[in-house]
Amino acid sequence: MTKLPLLAGAFMMSTILSPIGAIDVNIPGADSKISKDAYINYQATNPDIEKDVANYVETLRLKDKANGISKNEIEYAKAASIYRGQHYHNTVISIHDQYNQIRLSFPVAGQKSDYDIGRYKNPSRTIEDYRVLTNNGSLNLEIDYADYKDYDWRNTKIAYEKLTDKNVRDFFQDMAKRNPAKQISDIKGSVFSYPTLTYSTWDSMKMPHFENGKKTTLTIDTINFKFKNYNMRQPLYHAGFVYYDNNPVLNKVPTDKLLANYVLPSVQNLNELNQYSRIENLNGVQYRVPKDAIYIGEEKGTEYQDIRYYKKGNITFFVSTNNIPKNPYARDLVVNGHYNFNINLDTFWNIYYSQPTSDYINYSVIWNNNIPGLSTHIYTPHKDDHILTFQSYDGTYSFTYIIFYPSFLHAEKVQKLRNMIEFFESTNNPSFKLKEHVLFPDTEKSHAH
Repeated sequence: MTKLPLLAGAFMMSTILSPIGAIDVNIPGADSKISKDAYINYQATNPDIEKDVANYVETLRLKDKANGISKNEIEYAKAASIYRGQHYHNTVISIHDQYNQIRLSFPVAGQKSDYDIGRYKNPSRTIEDYRVLTNNGSLNLEIDYADYKDYDWRNTKIAYEKLTDKNVRDFFQDMAKRNPAKQISDIKGSVFSYPTLTYSTWDSMKMPHFENGKKTTLTIDTINFKFKNYNMRQPLYHAGFVYYDNNPVLNKVPTDKLLANYVLPSVQNLNELNQYSRIENLNGVQYRVPKDAIYIGEEKGTEYQDIRYYKKGNITFFVSTNNIPKNPYARDLVVNGHYNFNINLDTFWNIYYSQPTSDYINYSVIWNNNIPGLSTHIYTPHKDDHILTFQSYDGTYSFTYIIFYPSFLHAEKVQKLRNMIEFFESTNNPSFKLKEHVLFPDTEKSHAH
């Protein structure tokens, strides 16, 4: 198969799904040439990424040659695809509980989680903090429970309707003056509007930071918002990213366009899932199927595995749980207490992929309430069926969800299937979600970027 040109490949997924107009917001980096659905691409790429993947494969070739090992091209294509899944997957942060129903996306790979509630706790302020650490910073979603009380903007006595860019900058400059030890500088800020959001502002700032014993500069870029048309007592959300050394890239993705063209248009209120899907339960694991999906049956895959089948027209749904502690053959799935998604990448390729190219396979890691899950999407052209898969782990059960859908399915329906399959919740180990989670524990330090 002919390789796609790099620039075409960068936004291939969004072109296939729904090529519609770009967003226009008052946030630096907004690019009218980028589709507002570009975030749908779960495998953003650029020449730097392609060069890194090519170098990785070439290193493997040279090592194999030196050791007298002969491999065919499909094996190197598999290695490249798995490497891409590990280091260049998309990151989705998804929070769904009694207070929040929110999902957003970053075209940047994460490595591990860093969850905390009350990190900034004081008598008037509590923030629940979901962070996914990257090789050069972190991707953040903070839920500000103090601000649900605000009927003005962040306790400034300024009505949001009268808020100006200067007010936003003054707010953060005053914060910096109250804490001079942090040496916050280069403060920027503005008000912006977006159809589904309100209380929406953007800010950026820098401060000195020590990382691994070396002095660096920490840059923090954030969008702040509430959902429109919902109770204003909803908390205020802070979504953005942090990166070191004034480096303008995260995992080789330029930061100047991240917030405006990828993160902002991906923000979604997950309450809409209730409109077209229902929650089912298997061994304490909660998942979603379409409201009108027909339950076909259930069977034992092994004594440790339970499988369910559903059908909706020409779409087929397979759901299964595997009891890891009771399954002696699943030991390699958990390494030092962390579920190892590298095995899922390997297994997925072996079972479902047959062509020596990674042009039409996308990887995303979904952090459901801090629990990671691996989402893969294969959409090889001219095939009758496309495949969506999702794997996760709740501390007891590994969970696998597979959807086969016809290649002609409309883009909007595909997106609904993808949002639905990525939903994961469990009642088995409540404390498990609060722990640190590492995605690829046996490969975490295998490649320096």
